[in-house]
This record gives sequence, structure tokens and C-alpha cells, in this order.
Amino acid sequence: MTTVDFRALEYRADATFQETPYRYEGALDGGWRVLREGRPHLELPAGYRLLRSLECGVCATDLARRFLPFPLPQIIGHEVIARDESGRLVAAEINASHYATGSALAAACPFCRAGLHNHCPERLVLGIDRLPGGFAPWILVPDRNVVEIPSGLPPDSSVLVEPFAAALHASERMSLEGARRVAVLGAGRLGLLIVAALRITREARGHTFSIEAVDRQEKRLALARVLGADVAWDDLDSLLSASGSKPIFDVVVEATGSPFGLQAALSLASREVHVKSTTGKETFGLRHLTELVVDEVSLAPFQPRLGTSRLPPGGPGSTALLIGSRFEPETIRLLESQGFVCRSAPSLEDFEPLKDRERPLAEVQADLVMVDCLERIDRVLRPRPDLEQGLVRPRGTILVADVGQTRAGLLGPMLDRGVRISTSRCGDFHRGIRAMETLSSLGVDLGAVITDRMPVSELALAFERACSPGSIKVVVSQTV
Repeated sequence: MTTVDFRALEYRADATFQETPYRYEGALDGGWRVLREGRPHLELPAGYRLLRSLECGVCATDLARRFLPFPLPQIIGHEVIARDESGRLVAAEINASHYATGSALAAACPFCRAGLHNHCPERLVLGIDRLPGGFAPWILVPDRNVVEIPSGLPPDSSVLVEPFAAALHASERMSLEGARRVAVLGAGRLGLLIVAALRITREARGHTFSIEAVDRQEKRLALARVLGADVAWDDLDSLLSASGSKPIFDVVVEATGSPFGLQAALSLASREVHVKSTTGKETFGLRHLTELVVDEVSLAPFQPRLGTSRLPPGGPGSTALLIGSRFEPETIRLLESQGFVCRSAPSLEDFEPLKDRERPLAEVQADLVMVDCLERIDRVLRPRPDLEQGLVRPRGTILVADVGQTRAGLLGPMLDRGVRISTSRCGDFHRGIRAMETLSSLGVDLGAVITDRMPVSELALAFERACSPGSIKVVVSQTV
């Protein structure tokens, strides 16, 4: 059995840090006990490895951690580079699912079995949900989540593997076919990586769209040009004025993390807005925008007069759930013609499977849920306040039917102009690393987005710095 004792700075609900003693004891094949202040804190099954944390990036999720629906205090941080038992440099994928630990339970888990192990409802998430994170000197990571860093990857950029993999996944989740202009709103720690990811995706798929970065800081725009932006805009207000009633971009990536940013993105996009921000705050009338992103659910309009042209494809076993009473009669017929098996209820209170509190929500999740108002979008995303699961399966779709309702919040752009909202979360580290190596071979240094490196003893100051206008990416090191 291996035992390590250490002290680490925990993040608390009042956004302060408190140094706290921890002990990890256990082994890969026998499981681990995590003790906090000498008392049992967390039990982990077999399949976890002990890694020595070296560096960890500060991201927007860390800064918004107190607004997220996960227990505090906690050792946070999930953009981790570490060394394994043999001294190899490794990155740590963050979702500790049945699949990741090699558990026999993976065969019975509908998410792990379907390749959606990043959405396993019983997963822990490194530095976010219960599993102690990378701002500690030691981390426990599922064996399958440990990814070796190749020697060809520049050392200064290796700490960006997790956020860049997520940025690449975002570019792969967007509907870019036929797009002419794609804008990234906010050239910060996330937006700059998405610019680089769009560059890689454009080349790999043979697209010809222009990549356009929007930010108020010339320093960030200059870096965006280096990473792949063809055009840089420093005046969002002028863009919004020029847009008027005719949006000027096909796709807009909202990377500001602010409610105003989403509103601006919806004004500027003619067909799609992609959201990655997990702020935990109500945004443009939607309380559960963060949960929409965490579950990677798409939000799209449905106008019956357009027939099946705006419907996602169904197929064998695909299910649709209609919540509301104002849908046109042919709606179910259209869904069934696309291969969906339909259920309906006038309200969530009338949806019988939801009344059974003992029944796992995964058993009644639908591939597609149709609603008719903002409130029902929120209720579908989190129908039970004590459970972080929705009625729509991860990577599914919520359709908002046009029934002549008031165009409140984001319903206006969706229903009047047909704008779709797509989302994404974590990406594949192996694909991300290959893309980073390709960028390096082209002379693109992703490490240029790192503006500050600070010791873990100054973690509170690192968070302050990460919020300041002069900073882009802050990295915290165990030794500096």
C-alpha cells in the first residue's frame, strides 16, 4: 500500500482558500482512501493511479467554481500535467467514469456502454466534482485517463492539453459545412485556443471559411492572428451596429463567458452559436445554460412548416418526448417519419415516469425533447433539483416549437431567424495532442497564450491575476 501526506489549498464557497491536510492511501489494484483532516473523506475503487502534479492551468470553470452545483470545499484544478510512477510526463483526463477505471460496472452503465463515458452519471470529475484536483501536489487519476505527453510536444505548451482538446472538440461539434465566416467572440484563454482549433479543423476538412476574432484588446487580437485568425475586430459595438437585422457571421463561438456575450453572439450569427462557458449563472433568460454545456445538448428551433429539414436524424431506438399542449397535429407525424418513437405529456408534472423517484432518470431520457417555452427548457435540463441529470440524453437535442409564443430572451433569435445553439465540453486528449503537434510543426506556439506562471503557494493571487485584463492564461506550478 502507498501512503502520501500533504497539505493543499482548498477552494471554499466564499471564493477563499484554506490550507488543509490530506492523506491518500491505497493501490491501483485495491482502491484508495482519501482522508481530510485525519477523517475519511472519499473512497475510490480499484483502477486509480497516484501521480505527482507539476503544473495546473487556471480556467474559467475554476474561477466560477462557487457557482457550480458541486460540493465545496474542494481541491480544484483540472488542467493538469504530472509525472507518473516511472517519471514520464503525462496529462490527466478529468472524467472518472466506470469505463475510465476499468470497472465491471461499465458494461451495465448505458453511458459508458454507448461511448458516452464522459457523461457517466456516476463519474467523479477531477478538480470539479468531489475528486481532488491538480492544485494539490498529488492527484489520483483513473488508469485509462493517464495520457503520455510525447517528447515532440513543446514543454511550455503541454499544460494546455486539456483545454486545447476541449477547444478542438468544440470545433468538431459545430456545423461548419458551407460556412463563409466564423467568429470567435472573446480572444481570451479559451477563445484563442478555439481559433487555433478552427484552423486545424478547417485544414483537415477542406473548408474555406474565414476565422474572425473579436476582442477589445489589441494584444489578444495580435495573438489571435498568429494562431490562425484571418480577421481581427476590436469594436464589438460597431459590429453589432453594422449587423442590424442581418447577421454577418454564419457561426459565432461565444467565448466571453458573460451573459452579454451570448446576447451579442445571437445577434451576430445567422445560423449557429456555439457555447462552451460554464459560469453557473442565469444567462439571457436561461437558468441552466451551464448544464446545457455540461450535457453537450443542442438547442434548436422547430417550425412545422419547414417539415423535416430542421429535425435531427432519428433511427432505430431513437426516442422523442413532447412536453406541452400547443404543438401542431402533424408534429408527431413528422417526428415518427424520421424514425423517432414519441411520448408526450402536457407538462412535466403529468409525465408519469418522472413521478417515480426510485426509477433512474437514464431510463426515461429521450434523444430529442420538444418544448414551447424557456421555463420548460430549464425544467427539461434539470427536472429534479437533487439530481444532476436531464430528461434529454447527453449530446441530445431540445427543440423549441414555434407556437406563436412571446419571443423572450434567446427565443427571438431562435424562432425568428432559426439560430441553433450547440455546446461542447471535454475533448479527446489523443486527438488534441496530435493537433498540437501539427500546429507546432507549422511554427505555431500555443504556449504563447500563457502570460503568467505562479507558485501554488500564491494560488489566491493567481486567481486574481487570471481575472485581470492584462492576463490571458495563468499556470500554477508546484515548484517555480
